[in-house]
Amino acid sequence: MGGFRNQHMRFVAFVNKAVEHNISQLLLPSLRWGDVSQPGWSVGHEVLFDVVYWNRRAGEFGLPRLVRYEADVLERNGGKEEVIPCFNVSSSMYSGLNEKKWRSKDIVLRKYSLWDYLGEPSKYAHCKHQNFDVNSHKEIPNGPMTYLVPHGGTKASGRLWWEYDGMQRHRSKPDELTGKYPDHLPIEQAVYKLLIPSLPIRRAIRESLNEAIGTSTINKPTVVALHPRIEHDMLLHDICNEFMQLNLTKIFDSIRIMPKFDLLFVAVSKALVDGKPPDKMSRYKDLMRIALENKIVLNQARNYGVFGSKDQKGIPMLESGTSTTRKIEFPVMERSNSNGLKVVTAKSLRVTELVASVVNFFTALEADAFVGVRGSTFSQDVFSVRYYQHQDRGDGVGENNFVVGPNGMRQLFGPAEPLPCK
Repeated sequence: MGGFRNQHMRFVAFVNKAVEHNISQLLLPSLRWGDVSQPGWSVGHEVLFDVVYWNRRAGEFGLPRLVRYEADVLERNGGKEEVIPCFNVSSSMYSGLNEKKWRSKDIVLRKYSLWDYLGEPSKYAHCKHQNFDVNSHKEIPNGPMTYLVPHGGTKASGRLWWEYDGMQRHRSKPDELTGKYPDHLPIEQAVYKLLIPSLPIRRAIRESLNEAIGTSTINKPTVVALHPRIEHDMLLHDICNEFMQLNLTKIFDSIRIMPKFDLLFVAVSKALVDGKPPDKMSRYKDLMRIALENKIVLNQARNYGVFGSKDQKGIPMLESGTSTTRKIEFPVMERSNSNGLKVVTAKSLRVTELVASVVNFFTALEADAFVGVRGSTFSQDVFSVRYYQHQDRGDGVGENNFVVGPNGMRQLFGPAEPLPCK
């Protein structure tokens, strides 16, 4: 499944497939985002992102709108009075499937194409259409039903990875003169611009920043965002970690040369830095030493500020992800409730790490400057989204992107390079 930005890559590929085949609507209840720390748990797209904003601007960029499923409007079972739905909104699965079977822990969904099992029992036969192949783009047959074209789910999940990878092929080499990598395809740029957090998440981000900045006596304090990627899983990643500086002390030393700033926002998973390292890390004494040092340095920055000590106050540091996520309340429709609305939290939905990652990502976009790493989808996307968003605004802030690595820090101009590792 991957983390938030890995899932975002698949979402981009999914949207691109719809555009390629002139599909003007995406079925909203079929779009779900998962939490890597809670296998099997996911949340609807509309909980995390602003669907109204997307739909209002989708036409500007030629992107499909996000629509809900209404069986009595969309489905007609061959002229019969009874309406047989072809999508089960409550379970986000196609109707007519044996959910007890397909929800079983013994089933590895990615090995199956659920499309092959539709139409059983016979009353759902109208839900299965044999005459359309999304890859060969055969003509959709005429009929009274809404045509549901499955793509990217279960067995086809891996296909979206490769389709996204194909969207990056033109970006493999930088310009020989400027060193700048080519821009992403217009569709991906459009998704960057239209996919904004839902209102509860936006409010929480703004409140956290205001609270952290509010203690400053400076009229317009400068905020720097840092994504150090020092979590235990990356320390053990023997491919991507070679592009990164894994020692937080050295990372902090690198940002000392930056122009004066008033607040450092650090996007990091507290659980994967402060928690107990995985057992297999015990085989690597150097990594155990780095993990312990990173934990100590991070706690010192929390207590005394960045570059601070017991005797001298440092620059305030903000860790927003998990703490901000705990404060967010999501309003959701509840049909059994008399007022039709109830409030849930990320914890109750079992997607705390996912929401924290969303909070961290969009908080980093708000900063005056961003320092990230090569080899991380999170950093790479922050680099690129900042570049495109601020390019449109013409304020130049998008150029305040910096890459920190084993050999120090350098400024990045243009969008991020394609991922150097996978």
